[in-house]
Amino acid sequence: MKIKHLLLNITLLIAACGISSCDDFLDTMPDQRTELDNMDKVRDILISAYPGQYPMLMFEFMSDNYDDNGDTYSSPMNLIIESYYWKDAVESDQDSPNGLWNSCYRAIAAANQALEAIEELGDTEEYQIYKGEALLCRAYGHFLLSNIFCMGYNSQTAASTLGIPYITAPEKKVGVVYDRQTLQHVYEMIDADIEKALPLIRNAAFDVPLYHFNPKAAYAFAARFNLFYGKNYDKVIEYANEVLGDSPLPVLRDLSQYDKFTTMQEWTYGYINKDEPANLMLLPTISRYGRAFNQRYAITQAIMRSQLVWSLFPGGKQLEVYNTVFQSNYVSYIVPKMAELFEITNQIAQTGFPHIVVPAFTTDETLLCRAEAYVLKKEYDKAATDLSYWYVKKGIEAHSSDEIADFYKASSPETNAKPLNTGVNYDEKQTNMLHAVLHARRVESIHEGGRWMDIKRYGISITHNIYGSNPIVLKSDDPRKAIQLPIDVLAAPGNMTPNPR
Repeated sequence: MKIKHLLLNITLLIAACGISSCDDFLDTMPDQRTELDNMDKVRDILISAYPGQYPMLMFEFMSDNYDDNGDTYSSPMNLIIESYYWKDAVESDQDSPNGLWNSCYRAIAAANQALEAIEELGDTEEYQIYKGEALLCRAYGHFLLSNIFCMGYNSQTAASTLGIPYITAPEKKVGVVYDRQTLQHVYEMIDADIEKALPLIRNAAFDVPLYHFNPKAAYAFAARFNLFYGKNYDKVIEYANEVLGDSPLPVLRDLSQYDKFTTMQEWTYGYINKDEPANLMLLPTISRYGRAFNQRYAITQAIMRSQLVWSLFPGGKQLEVYNTVFQSNYVSYIVPKMAELFEITNQIAQTGFPHIVVPAFTTDETLLCRAEAYVLKKEYDKAATDLSYWYVKKGIEAHSSDEIADFYKASSPETNAKPLNTGVNYDEKQTNMLHAVLHARRVESIHEGGRWMDIKRYGISITHNIYGSNPIVLKSDDPRKAIQLPIDVLAAPGNMTPNPR
């Protein structure tokens, strides 16, 4: 197994960027100086309808992907420490709750401006693609917010679970007061927006499709949302089929081709390449996440071998495509999807903004959504077929549903078979097949935050080791799984109820 050496602090040598905090969206009106009176202007404002921040940093360090290597190593940025300890964040940079809240609601505001303009311009045929895109952007912004600031969706409790404000119209005045709605209401609204949008976006063609809700990205979002919603798993399968076609293998990511890359930057450029068939939609974000990899709170070799990319899969095999990773002093390991792309805005001072390009939707994740839906419908052979597509592309052989279930039946509840607590009684085979899907999803989404969403969805209890002290535990129903609303939002007029603690 090849391990490539990497000095993680190399990006810290880049000139510090000029970071300014955003005003609270709910206290300000969006910029309406531009009159949206033609199709070009509607199209252009939709560029702003995609969030410019993403919750990967907090999601990753809150998850069970990380461990504490001890105080021999210097402490990283405060937001990492707050996330690892599941503390309410006091930071207010782009990766913080404040930055995420503002970014999502600004994107939603742009989508609502576009929708209002389309209505005022007659809602004619030539605008329907942009209407579909705006509806999807509005739904996606609220979907992100609900997965950050709310508990995981559970149909048994959603009607009494705190949601977030679902905004459906542009602001006309300053100081509008909002209340939190229920999570059930939020998901119903997301569902309605997606269903309205899909027929409109089906034949859309964009100049740069990977930076828009192109048809495949739209259906991938619909598949993921319906999986999280849990009302109709047939929809998950139907929408995933639109993305994957009759033969998924050619469109899945072939990491064996990445072995030629020798630096983090090369690997990252390969991962977010517009010609990579696995990439369905990319989100450029402003983020310090590329500087978050550190030696104190890290993905350790033990976690890599027991639960992540070097762990064993059915057949007792490791995934061959992960034979090359990057590490720092053998205490911190990285699959280098997220190298920083630094935008210089002042050539003299060499200052600017750090960027991360997020693979928001991929074919591999959509395949695993479909596999999970099959498991939840107890169609285990179909689930095994989908898992086997993923296994084969990762360099190991296909397996039957019995082989997969038997492997996870023997797995440790401390690693890749942690108990599921959703209030649903799964039979033994279903439980073990779910462990198989969640294990694959955990590896596939390493560094992207997907594991945290699965921890919430399945009520998984996790433990964080604390150097020199007792481990801390986040129980299955711990209210800290809903990140606390930003301080400024809680202090604003209205009834923005804080998340329980």
